[in-house]
Amino acid sequence: MRFFISNLYLFIILISMTKENLPKLHNIKEVILTSILLIILSFSVRLVYLNQIESSPLFENPVMDEKYHIELVEQIKTNNEPQEPYFRAPLYPYFLTALSQATNGSFFGMRFIQILLGSFLPLLIYLLGIQLFKRRVALISAFLATLYSTFIYYDSTLLITFLITMLSVLLLWALYRYNPKTFFSPLVVGLLLGVAGLARPNILLFGPFLLVWVLLILKNQIGLKKALLHYLIIGVIAFVVILPVTVRNYQVSGDPVFIAWQGGINFYIGNNQQSTGWSATLPGIDKSWEGGYTESISQAEKAIGRKLKRSEVSDYWYAKTFEDISNHPIDFIKLLIKKVRLLINGYETPNNQNIYLSKEYSSLFNILTFQNILYFPFGLLLPLALVGLYFSFSNWKKFLPAYLFMAAYSSSLILFFVCARFRQPLIPLLLLFAVYGVYKGIELYKEKSYKPLAIAFCIFILFAVESNHDILNLNQERVKAEDYHMIGNAYLEQKNLQLAEKEFIKSVKADPTFARGFNNLGLIQGRRGNHIQAQLNFKRAIKLDPNIVESYFNYATTEIVQGNFDKAIQILLEVQPRFPLDDNLVLKLGMTYLQKGNLQEALRYTNRAIQLNPSNKQAQTILKQIQQSQP
Repeated sequence: MRFFISNLYLFIILISMTKENLPKLHNIKEVILTSILLIILSFSVRLVYLNQIESSPLFENPVMDEKYHIELVEQIKTNNEPQEPYFRAPLYPYFLTALSQATNGSFFGMRFIQILLGSFLPLLIYLLGIQLFKRRVALISAFLATLYSTFIYYDSTLLITFLITMLSVLLLWALYRYNPKTFFSPLVVGLLLGVAGLARPNILLFGPFLLVWVLLILKNQIGLKKALLHYLIIGVIAFVVILPVTVRNYQVSGDPVFIAWQGGINFYIGNNQQSTGWSATLPGIDKSWEGGYTESISQAEKAIGRKLKRSEVSDYWYAKTFEDISNHPIDFIKLLIKKVRLLINGYETPNNQNIYLSKEYSSLFNILTFQNILYFPFGLLLPLALVGLYFSFSNWKKFLPAYLFMAAYSSSLILFFVCARFRQPLIPLLLLFAVYGVYKGIELYKEKSYKPLAIAFCIFILFAVESNHDILNLNQERVKAEDYHMIGNAYLEQKNLQLAEKEFIKSVKADPTFARGFNNLGLIQGRRGNHIQAQLNFKRAIKLDPNIVESYFNYATTEIVQGNFDKAIQILLEVQPRFPLDDNLVLKLGMTYLQKGNLQEALRYTNRAIQLNPSNKQAQTILKQIQQSQP
């Protein structure tokens, strides 16, 4: 503990000792003591939350993106990564791998380290706030950050969200500490921009926006040529940081994907004719992560008529999106407006899982997040932050980097799709501007400057109304069904069939059209040997949603268990063209032919599964069995 505090003391001194900031020793001590208090308070609150949500079945059995990250971690640890370009930016999976190795794979341990690191975010907000505002504004903002519910929530999730938020604040802090007389500053900014890009590539849009700051601010300090040189250094360093990922992508696939290839798919998700502007699903494509991934590839290859590189798949979806936009420009503009409204709406729009589900497991989160009259906290934060932004315009040059970051990052979301966890990097700045708005409003009131106060009041009321209504018009029955289904899946992973069945029954009672609930009820009934009832549920799931590959897979399995191999093969062959790149479905055909005794067809489909996914270990095992069975 003494070692930790002494190093923290040194860290604060190094970053705080400048002429314009903290020239007196008592101010240094104040910052150090404040920093320690912020970290302790922040960590304590997060630790309480972590211990409370440990009772959730999702804690030890991650779903959706958290599950995807854990699977990537296992692939990285065993050197068994797919030989293709990264689908998503790779920083977080490797970061999580390090946490997994350090904690021996403990979910509590990984989440514990994350909340420990996340506890430094209020300190970073405080240090950034000192650069932007008076110390009192910075201090209040930082203490609010220790209790801000979505910071607490995402710090303990196995998602990139907490890391990209911290990197964003560090990047802004580096810009506000920028020393134009040295090349060290552009090196640091470039490094942070590159690392942030490896976390979320959309943040790289901030790079072009920075040119405005270079031409309007930096140029006046060091001249145009030197200012452009600094900008060039920032860009080159960011590129150098990212380059190893590009090289790796090319080495494993011959496909020079810059960071990741999901851009085209995400662009189509957010801008197609049926897009909601927030839901990360494609029309007519399996909504599960694995199904959506494979089908997005197969649809592109079917349309082009050949096997595609991953960058070509992305290009296909970009081209398809631009075609839709050119054919329906008015609809595109309407959708953009809707996404702007989603961005500023107080409701925490789900993407990975419903954030409000945590209220059932954490009394702390239940206190800090509510939906009575307003969507707290964001429904209050946003209107106050816009008031603070309005007050700040009189000194726009000082706040320009903050403006540019918010504009760049918001644009990157609006161009794709908007949900709660994606807007997290904006919240530190919104907190600072919100507190400044209140602080400045009190000052103006004391000075009897009523005109700007009246304008600020109008801004607050306008956006308080806009941010606190049900813009999504969600089907609450479906929301409940999906929540019950998610919990049921977690119990299923624990092999607790009784509790899982209860949750799945609750899901289909909440929404009788929820196909996945019926599919999973059938899965449980099949495991209990009730194959007739299981088949009825699988058929019902297929009828309700024919784009869920698991329903066909499970339906065929019930026939196999009963010895009806021909019926199972018929089911799989009929559906296989719908999911041509699903290696597990193809392998299921191979395994069924093997059980039937048709070694030739078993070999053909097993080899096909391996071609689709060379890292499919089960397919490799089945292939050995077939080879050993051949005369």
